[in-house]
Amino acid sequence: MEIGSVLAERYRIDQQLSAAAQGVLWRAADLLAGESPVALRELRDPAAQERFRAIWPAMQAVLHPQIPRFGGLLEEEGALWLVREWQEGQSLSQIQRQRSERQLVFGPGEVLLLLRQLLPPLAVLHGRELVHGDLNPGNLLRRDQDGLPVLLDFGLLQQAGLRPLTGATAGYAPRAQGRGEAAAAWMDLHGLGVTALSLLSGRPPEQLLGPDGAAAASAWRIPESLNLEAPYRAVLERLLSERPGERFEQAREALQALQAVVMPESTGPQALSERTVVLAPAAPVPVPVPAPTPALPSLGRDPDASAQSPSGDQAVSARSRPSAEARQQAAEGRLWPVVGALLISAVLGTAIGWFLLSRGRSPDGAPSTDRDLVGRAPSASLPPAEVDQRQQLLSRLRALQVDRSWFLQLVDASLLARFPERNGRLPSDSLEDAPLRRVWNELAEEWLARVEQLPPDLRARLGQLKDADWQKQREALTKQGVNPRVVEQLVSASAQNLLPGVVSGSKPPEPYLQLWYAAAMRGLGDVRIEKLKARPGAPTVLSSRVPSGGARLIAIQVPAGRRLVLGINGTPLMQMTVYGADGEVVAARGPLRVVTLTPEAGSPVQVLVTNEGVSSGLLTLSCRADRLAPTPLPEVDPNPIPDPATGATGVVDGMADPPGPKPAGAAKPQEEPLAPPPPAGAIQGDGGVTN
Repeated sequence: MEIGSVLAERYRIDQQLSAAAQGVLWRAADLLAGESPVALRELRDPAAQERFRAIWPAMQAVLHPQIPRFGGLLEEEGALWLVREWQEGQSLSQIQRQRSERQLVFGPGEVLLLLRQLLPPLAVLHGRELVHGDLNPGNLLRRDQDGLPVLLDFGLLQQAGLRPLTGATAGYAPRAQGRGEAAAAWMDLHGLGVTALSLLSGRPPEQLLGPDGAAAASAWRIPESLNLEAPYRAVLERLLSERPGERFEQAREALQALQAVVMPESTGPQALSERTVVLAPAAPVPVPVPAPTPALPSLGRDPDASAQSPSGDQAVSARSRPSAEARQQAAEGRLWPVVGALLISAVLGTAIGWFLLSRGRSPDGAPSTDRDLVGRAPSASLPPAEVDQRQQLLSRLRALQVDRSWFLQLVDASLLARFPERNGRLPSDSLEDAPLRRVWNELAEEWLARVEQLPPDLRARLGQLKDADWQKQREALTKQGVNPRVVEQLVSASAQNLLPGVVSGSKPPEPYLQLWYAAAMRGLGDVRIEKLKARPGAPTVLSSRVPSGGARLIAIQVPAGRRLVLGINGTPLMQMTVYGADGEVVAARGPLRVVTLTPEAGSPVQVLVTNEGVSSGLLTLSCRADRLAPTPLPEVDPNPIPDPATGATGVVDGMADPPGPKPAGAAKPQEEPLAPPPPAGAIQGDGGVTN
């Protein structure tokens, strides 16, 4: 593939990033999305193509803000192309090299924060029964947008339980993976543990692994200079271990253990303990000050006279000193009234301020309603880990341009709905409410992941949307002939994706109602209407590209008295629903398929196709109007009158011959052969044969 060539009339190849056994990685520009960058992986190996065709739908279903979204599959020039969302930033290996040049390493607090940030996306990936297979600093990127770590390079991704692929980065994959044992989630956790140890020490894995080659954590040399706390060190050892009784099996177990580790005060880099270069500048060498040169005697004057009497400058200074002191004393005398006035003003201002504050104070010492997050006062102190988590949340809210006040109300309402026994009381900063604050943070992450699915213009309007905003789109579709029940289906499907559990046809209360409005506007705004006529005998074909999260509504005119044969092809994440002319569902929502509709469905028939994938997909629809199949005639008895001799009915040839003499020339019935005579010497008796 040449630089500058266009793939599938959409992706322009801009740069080759890497070439490995798992394919060639390219950076491309999406010409249909304003030339936004995307990542393309080119696969030419037939086995790799077959593997990714089977696993790609599961990859498209992985949704987490720290995992790139996976697009479609393209087949061009004998290769399979995988489309993935582009992420801008620096890999941890690049950051590690830059710091190594300055003799810096990742600090314990920084690595602990990284582990806590990486385990949630790993848990989502493992929840889909997928194993990354190659976790190392080169495949972990620190995103420029928000500073969060992102998982990259899924070339060795494998389904859990299958044989892992070869080619993982040496030193980071466990030995069991090299032996071909079944892929499991703990293998990714092991790679994450080796990554953490390498970042902390600034050394590659081969310098940290002991010579015994055992699978236990003791095989790894954790430098004593790291000065890790005992709980921190214990979690790191479990991440490094391969033994079933010692290692973490799931990401949530490791995350729970890391939450109990106290966050160090510093979450930034620190100096390498084995540094050899002194970075502090050397102290300057003192320069000797030369002794003052004695003044030369003036001409015609006694040399000793200058020592006995002051010079001219000294005399002038002596004469001017009394007048300067007098002016200074006079100035000080004039300043005292000013100082007194300032003191009186300060006393009066303080008194007035205390009076006003006492009038505005809440009765009974009620706490202030000012809050930053989770209902705590801005001046309250929390553990460093929670502070870091809150700062990250605020950064993401600012990056997404989401109204902070509305989002806090959303998370608060979710927390109080889960714990109704609190009667509207939000968690405080006390140690007893730490579990509730943890639940609040988890709810905030879940809601933020859902809000990220909305387009930027809708995200910015959350908290200000009204009922009239989505009603305009509804009326516009109705005027174009869209059945109101189809509109309801569009709104319900979009709302279910954003607000699971909402009953179809109902609206939730505020602040959830804002998300319902946004979902309705997105669902109705992404609809494109197509019109077709089904012809007798010849199929009518329509091809259309459905964007991610979008929908296509095809209205098909069917001739009277004809049945409609309808076939639709597309991506596995597309769903179809068919409505009759009266708005009733004649083919329930489900995968794309072939259906046949009777004339009772009426005309026009409306077909709704939605794309639930993270990338656009091509839709192909074929329809034909056929005549109704002729009604089969009932079976007729060829001999309905019973035979007078036997009383039997049916075909005469199938009846038995009547008794009596046969006519001449009639075939004689075949006689049964006679039994052979008994052998000589045998005597037949009543009970059998004896010799």
